[in-house]
Amino acid sequence: MAMTCTRTDRRAGLSMMEVIVATALIVLLAGVVTPMVDDVLAQNQAKAAVAEAQAIAKAIGEYYQDTGSYPPGMQADPSYSYANPSYFGYGAEVLNTWLFEGPKKYLEHPIGNDPWGTPYSYHVYTRSDPYMDVAVFSHGPNKSCESWDGALWNKGKFGGDDLGAFFDFTR
Repeated sequence: MAMTCTRTDRRAGLSMMEVIVATALIVLLAGVVTPMVDDVLAQNQAKAAVAEAQAIAKAIGEYYQDTGSYPPGMQADPSYSYANPSYFGYGAEVLNTWLFEGPKKYLEHPIGNDPWGTPYSYHVYTRSDPYMDVAVFSHGPNKSCESWDGALWNKGKFGGDDLGAFFDFTR
């Protein structure tokens, strides 16, 4: 018995219309997903900056509790020291001498830059009340210092997109 085969001439692959529709869907999906991914990344960077500032502020506080004074910083004054890369050309990394390299390590790793590549700022002022003893902060995504303001710090706030942490032994 002889078998007959029927042959259908059908081309393999996609038509031009199918390629255009698939490409349009991919572009549309990318347009929706990209801002969502950017938002998640920005939130993670902000959380990392706050966590690092909190760790630095906590280390400064622990140093104070152990020694009875704050690290003297570049000013060699434990009652008033500061670092702000926007104004002074150096940041909180100057505290590594006391908080990381000293006989007791108050930090797990040395102070470096924030997630946006800018050094952290810090300010210690204990010469009079009602000032917050310690402010440690990142200049945020715009890398511009908008928080060098004791009146803001006393309210527990930072300006602009700056973010960070405070420590006050008496509060």
